[in-house]
Amino acid sequence: MAIAEMSRVTVIGHEDRVGDVVDLLQRQGNVEVTLFGTDLSDEERRCHGCPFEPGATLARLEGLLSELKYTIDFMAKHHRIPKTMLENFTGYRLRMTASEWDRLIQGESQAVSELYGRARSLDEELTVLAAEEAKAASGIEALQAWLNAGFRIDQSRAGQFVTVVMGTLAADTCESSLSEISRTLLEFAWEVVGTLDKVSYVVIAYPTSVEEVAAQTLAAHGFSRASFSGFSDTPANEIEKLEAELERIHARRAEVMGMVEAFVSERPRAFALYDHLARERDKLAIVANFGGTKRTFVIEGWARTRDLPAIRGSVEGEFPDVVVLDRPAMEGEQPPVDLVNGPLAYPFEAVTRIMGLPKVGGIDPSPLLAPFFFVFFGVCLTDAPYGVALAVIGYLLLKKTRAKGMGRQLLFLIMAGGLSTFIMGALFGGWFGDLFARVFGLRPIWFDPLKEPLKFLLLAFGLGVIQIFFGLAVKAYDNIRRGNPLAALFDQGFWAVFLIGLGLTIGGGSLGPGVAKAARYVAIVGALGLVATQGRHHKNPLMRVGSGLLSLYSTTSYVSDVVSYARLFGLGFTTAVLGMVINDIALRPAGIPIVGPIIVVVGLAFGHAFNLLINVIGAYVHSSRLQYVEFFSKFYETGGKRFSPFRVTMKYVEVDNPKEA
Repeated sequence: MAIAEMSRVTVIGHEDRVGDVVDLLQRQGNVEVTLFGTDLSDEERRCHGCPFEPGATLARLEGLLSELKYTIDFMAKHHRIPKTMLENFTGYRLRMTASEWDRLIQGESQAVSELYGRARSLDEELTVLAAEEAKAASGIEALQAWLNAGFRIDQSRAGQFVTVVMGTLAADTCESSLSEISRTLLEFAWEVVGTLDKVSYVVIAYPTSVEEVAAQTLAAHGFSRASFSGFSDTPANEIEKLEAELERIHARRAEVMGMVEAFVSERPRAFALYDHLARERDKLAIVANFGGTKRTFVIEGWARTRDLPAIRGSVEGEFPDVVVLDRPAMEGEQPPVDLVNGPLAYPFEAVTRIMGLPKVGGIDPSPLLAPFFFVFFGVCLTDAPYGVALAVIGYLLLKKTRAKGMGRQLLFLIMAGGLSTFIMGALFGGWFGDLFARVFGLRPIWFDPLKEPLKFLLLAFGLGVIQIFFGLAVKAYDNIRRGNPLAALFDQGFWAVFLIGLGLTIGGGSLGPGVAKAARYVAIVGALGLVATQGRHHKNPLMRVGSGLLSLYSTTSYVSDVVSYARLFGLGFTTAVLGMVINDIALRPAGIPIVGPIIVVVGLAFGHAFNLLINVIGAYVHSSRLQYVEFFSKFYETGGKRFSPFRVTMKYVEVDNPKEA
């Protein structure tokens, strides 16, 4: 079901054609290249003497890409790309025409070298300037406290007869410490030149002959010597010099930043070169998977069977001396998995892909979950204008971002969710909460969940019962198609009979006593069938019966699954209640002259935008959860390897109508 059929593809040709063939396959993007001859050694497998063989060329490209990455990061560091709010979420790519692309990638090696050289030079100078600035600022900070010292710093040293030192003492004990030191060192002089942050800055003089005693005495009182390497003039003059140095640094930095701004204009070229070289790197790297001889190359991989005519037509049409062979997957091979669905189920592939791809030969649940997810999403929001807003947002994002792959599927899913929300909103009377009901008297087509909450809850449970039984039916179908009809009868059929009988026994009283009585017998038949078959894998008869009896405990799991669908009721009810509360609050100032209507409009707009934002996330998350936990658990088996064809990938650039894409 909607899993693409895969075929093994082999491309054989003369070594001279390998570069052209690789380029063509990359542009087409529909062949997943695999390692040729996994049981062969690299020496036996590789393409001997192949002119397109990796090696030094691949290393050179990696080096160029590394230099370009450095260049691009340097530009981003100093001049960020202005992005729209949308681009902050979807990512940014520079759009350019094919002719611009061709022009920018000319002379790749020299261009990369020039860009990298300029980036490195500018970056190194900015680094040097930053270090010089930090040094000057640190010097000013260190000298600031000594500003009032009226002597040259180079005079603070050990002379022949007198030693002069500069240092600090704790401000609260400075005077007492100096007095005590003077009693120990009789020939001792000092001057406190300043106090800052509870620290006193002191100049001390004593005879050089008592250096050892002086050092011990000063240390005992917490004196810390200051060091002024590189300074010789008075602190005031040194600060003046450093401030002049800072002005020079700032002026030069302004000049360099101007050069950086001019250099940033080369960003399109850096982007184009990076994507171009990354593409060339990928082409070279993929060659490591090839096999060959001295004169031929062999490419093996997987492709969708439906793409084989296009692959063969393009390769053999352009290169008549190259052969394309194909065959179905053999027993024991595990081809990759790709999903192929029509336009109605296509958006819901995103839900499946998040959970994981099905095993080879399994079932693609995308078309099966599509109607349920569609309905559940709308039931969670239940407001028609919200649906219109979602559909419009999804459409605009689709056109603006030109998303591809899973991103495109998610945008289509948003649009589908918007349509569902509109339908359910009309059915349940959700038009900006109860705003349209208040203003225009608009009533729901079906019923109002706020007035009939029990009916809404039963609807949620009913949807759950339908999906759970549908999941059992899908598993039964899967067993039958795999040639195991008895498993379908034992594991799904008896459970369906038992659950239906049990449900009608409990809730079928309103249909009459005859129905309830018949339902009991149906439930008993189903239960006996389960007891007799659920332990069939045991050889011991007692173990069979015991396992069968124990299997009935799984009834609680089914009940729990049904109860989980109450989240549809909870989310839908919450959206409706919040909408009503927003209307009630926002409409209160309506009677205030002039400003009242403005307050009402703004309040309604912001209130309902908030309601939509917080509940659309819940609608998506819980609609998905019901698929993953309650529905998929009945039949779905993941484990498929994603189909990853060799194709052109762009990180920074999007080319409009490229010749080579």
